[in-house]
Amino acid sequence: VLSGYNFRKDYIKELDAAIEEATTAGLGIIAMKTLAGGFWDRQRTQPINTKAALKWAMNNSKITTSVPGMTTFDQLKSNLDVAKDLKLTPQEIQDLKLGQTANLSGLYCQGCQRCLPQCPKSLPIPDMMRAYMYAYGYRNLQAAHELVAELNLPDNPCEGCDTCSVSCAFRFNVREKLVDINRLKAVPGDFFA
Repeated sequence: VLSGYNFRKDYIKELDAAIEEATTAGLGIIAMKTLAGGFWDRQRTQPINTKAALKWAMNNSKITTSVPGMTTFDQLKSNLDVAKDLKLTPQEIQDLKLGQTANLSGLYCQGCQRCLPQCPKSLPIPDMMRAYMYAYGYRNLQAAHELVAELNLPDNPCEGCDTCSVSCAFRFNVREKLVDINRLKAVPGDFFA
């Protein structure tokens, strides 16, 4: 079973209980989104400690394996090095708390969907936040563009809303991110091929 599993989940107790139930039933659990977007900021100046994030996920004995995204051999080597010693150092634990201590919202949307009933336009906010993470966290503009195109939102999805009524659990400025990532809609798809 594939599941998003990382240190940023605010419903980790419920997720751990579901994982326990699945493994008791004989299922293996594959953790994905273990790096929680890879960066704390859009400008990519504050990277998440990816080794610590991967260690955190793999410290759950019920997680069979993980599938962190890799695009370089250096990333592959770094991820394989984690398997040698899964013990989190005090500094790594501190690094994983950076979002709380520095009041950073990060790029990772946990998909809790609390935002959906708050939006008067019923916009697919978690999907758009995922596209935002693809673009700014992973620098995968093609994946971001494909997702935005698939959603087929109007050019200005927030038109008519003077202020955004959505209060994100991760403190995202939802309107700003929606308008920003929706700009990809205007770029021809073959630009990314």
